[in-house]
Amino acid sequence: MPGDIPPEPVDIKDRIRRRMSTCSGPGCSNFAIWFGNELAKYLWNSWRSELKAQGIDWVTFLKMLSEHNSLIASWAIKDELKWSELAEKLYTAIVKGSKRSDLTKFM
Repeated sequence: MPGDIPPEPVDIKDRIRRRMSTCSGPGCSNFAIWFGNELAKYLWNSWRSELKAQGIDWVTFLKMLSEHNSLIASWAIKDELKWSELAEKLYTAIVKGSKRSDLTKFM
């Protein structure tokens, strides 16, 4: 698993936090996380070959990743989750999880 976890993108985390500090209201965490798709691009570049091999394109990946906004906020905004924990949970849910769902299509 450690080879599947890219290094922590501290620069992206810092930009997410700066965006949060300039925003108020209910949609701020989503704005801060998704502006420019920085984290999504970072993870896509790390896991792209595995995802594409499973038939997952960029748009599908974005949809899958967006289901984990609260986890991303726990890492980037609330500082309640370590990067290694977040990345492992996302990898397990998205990359490994999609492998499992492919198998069930044939059952």
